Order: sequence, then C-alpha cells, then structure tokens
Amino acid sequence: MRVLSFRVGLLVSSALVGCGGPSSEGLRTADVIASCASVGAPLSEQETMAYMAGRYRLVVIRDNGRDQVMGILDLERTPEAYRDWGPSIATLSGTANINLSTVGAQEMRGIDSTDPAAPGVLVLESEGSAGLSIVLRFGSDVTQRGETPFDAAYMVLDIQVVEGDRFAGDWQSGVAAERVEGYFCAQRIQP
Repeated sequence: MRVLSFRVGLLVSSALVGCGGPSSEGLRTADVIASCASVGAPLSEQETMAYMAGRYRLVVIRDNGRDQVMGILDLERTPEAYRDWGPSIATLSGTANINLSTVGAQEMRGIDSTDPAAPGVLVLESEGSAGLSIVLRFGSDVTQRGETPFDAAYMVLDIQVVEGDRFAGDWQSGVAAERVEGYFCAQRIQP
C-alpha cells in the first residue's frame, strides 16, 4: 500500500526568493505543499498523466532532506504531431520555472522552452517488461524526438503515484559518473 503524505501549509514569500523559484505573484498559499515524503512503490497499471494538464507547484527534495526547492511546472496535452516516441507516448509537455541546482541537480538548458518540437519538459509514458513507466524529462536538448544523448546531463522525475490533482515519486540527475537523487511532490494550483 502506498502512503503519500501531503500537508498544506503557509508559504513565506521570502522562502521562494531564497530558493530561486518564481516570484509570489500568482501563487496561492493554500495550495502549497509544505512537506512530502518518498513514495517507495511502483506505479499501478491504471495510472496515467494524460488527464493531468495544468499548473503545478513542484517541490523537489534531495535524499538528505536538507536541500529542497519549490518551483512552477506548466503542463498541457502534447500536440498530436509530437506524441509518438516509438515505444513511449508523450502525453504532456510544457515548461518549468525552478532552480534545480539548489538540490544539486543539473541545470538543464531550455526548461522554459514553449517549442512543441523541443519543450522545456516532457512526460513520457511506456509499458515495458518491468511494467508501466511514467517519466518527466527536463530540458529542451533532451525533449526532441530522436534525441537521446549519451553522457549528457539529465534531470528526470520518475512518477510513482498519480492521485487526483497531484503526483509524486523519485528524481535523479547527473552527468557522466556524477549523480544526485531524491523525491518530489507536485500539487495542481490551476487547471
């Protein structure tokens, strides 16, 4: 049984400035995820991100628990011409506004890209021998079809639970032999 702990709390606007996230304009304090926990379970077969378009408050926490950052993630349905990724389907794409280096992750270029051929973020869903996989890739350099650079920097969210207006899971980032990881939670703040 998966247990996902979300708690709503107050947001102090100076905390956002300190972690390099977006300004407080447009942020609703009642929707902020004040804390979240690691999910620690694989996706169930029926889960999908296909219906999860919207604006999200994203909280990314490094495994040591001391480093965390909040930001904004905007997701929309991927245009039909860009959905086919071979064994995967690109269900959602969009942009992000988050300072990933705060948690030691690679700063990916182009996370604010609105180009449908190379979006800032991309949600890929696939069914493999190990079961269902849903990942969210950051950076326009790695969100282009046919582009899978080896030995390049990466930042990926491994989505493990999709529940109502939120999703959560683990993340990892790195380049070459360097790697950092942790967990994340995302709460929809606008449809």
